[in-house]
Amino acid sequence: MLETTEDIIGLDIYGPKGIFVGKVDDLAFDTDNRRVIGLMVKNINPAISEPGIIVSIPYDWVSAVGDIVILKRFPEKLVRDGPPEGL
Repeated sequence: MLETTEDIIGLDIYGPKGIFVGKVDDLAFDTDNRRVIGLMVKNINPAISEPGIIVSIPYDWVSAVGDIVILKRFPEKLVRDGPPEGL
């Protein structure tokens, strides 16, 4: 069972089609409501993102967290200066 933030940091993240997205680097919190609102991602899969893009995934997109993080939605491709493709 996941009990602390350290249990989530470093987990692999997979999109809804089973594509590796990256690894959880950090968590974003809403301190007023004491809840996680997002995942910061490192080691982004180069097949889905242009180099140098910083990725933060809204926690609403998370379907499940266990040994890995599974997303219920994620764009097919992340590009600079434009809307995400395939969302």
